[in-house]
Amino acid sequence: MSKIGPDRQHAAAAAAFDEIAADYDGVYGPDGNAVMTWMRHQSLSLLQAAFRAHDAPPGSRLLELGCGTGEEAVSLAQIGYRVLVTDVAPQMVALARAKADRVGVGGQVHGVALAAGRIDALQPSQAFDGAYASFGGLNCEPDLLAMGRALARLVRPGGVFVTSVMGPTCLFEMVWYLLHLRPRRALRRMGGRWQRAPVAGRSGRERAVLTRYLTVKQLTAALSGFVLVRALALPLFLPPPYADSLYRRHADLFRWVERYDRSLRDRQPWRHLGDHTVLVLQRRA
Repeated sequence: MSKIGPDRQHAAAAAAFDEIAADYDGVYGPDGNAVMTWMRHQSLSLLQAAFRAHDAPPGSRLLELGCGTGEEAVSLAQIGYRVLVTDVAPQMVALARAKADRVGVGGQVHGVALAAGRIDALQPSQAFDGAYASFGGLNCEPDLLAMGRALARLVRPGGVFVTSVMGPTCLFEMVWYLLHLRPRRALRRMGGRWQRAPVAGRSGRERAVLTRYLTVKQLTAALSGFVLVRALALPLFLPPPYADSLYRRHADLFRWVERYDRSLRDRQPWRHLGDHTVLVLQRRA
C-alpha cells in the first residue's frame, strides 16, 4: 500500500489531474499523441466487441471508471450506449460532459466525480450491462478490493468489465532502455511498489501521481466476482505513448510492425508484455 492512505491518495490524484485537465487533450488527444490515438482506436474496438459478445448491444447502460476527458464515453454514446462516467478529478468529469454536449450526446452521458475505489456510493436503479476502465486509471487506485466488491454489485451477472492497465513487464521499454545502457529505467516497473509517475501538461508542465504497475494476478484477485475471459497486450511492439516522437519519426516502420502487434498480442507470453494489458472479465452468475 501507499504510505498516505486511500483518501489522501485520492485527493492528491484529483488535484493533479484537475490541474492538467485543460491540457490533457492537447497532449494525449488526436492532435497531440499519435500512439495514444492508435491505442484509443484499438481500445474502442475491443470495448464494442466485448460488450456485444456478452449481450450488451448499443442501447445498453455502461459504467466508466476514470473517464478522463470522455473520449471513449462519447464515442460509445454516438453509437447508442448510455454511459455513466466517473473520475477522481471533478474537472475531468466536467470536460467529459462538455464534450458529450458539444457533439449532441449529452443526454446519454452523465457523470459524477468519484474515485474507482469509492464507487460503492453509486445506487443505480438497475445494474449496469457492462463497465470499463481504460489506460491505467486503476494503476493509481489504492483500494482495488473495495472497487472489485462494488463492481460485482453494480454489473449484472453475465456482464463484462474491460480494463487496460500498465503491467510490470513492457517489452519495448525494457529492450529500449537496456540498449541505451539504462538498466534501472528498463526495470522500473518491477517490484510492485508505489512510485511517482509524471502526467504531462503543455509547455513542459507536469504533475506526478502515485502509480503502481499491476499484474494480472493482482487484478483478478481484486475482481473475485468476475472470471477472466481474455487478456492481450496494447500495444506489444509499438512504443508507449511517452515515446510518441519516436513513433512519428519512424511511422512507416511502425505501420509495418503493427501487423505483428495484432497477430501476437493475444498469445502467450506476448499478451503480458505490452505497455498496457487489456483484460476482459465476465461477472459471475
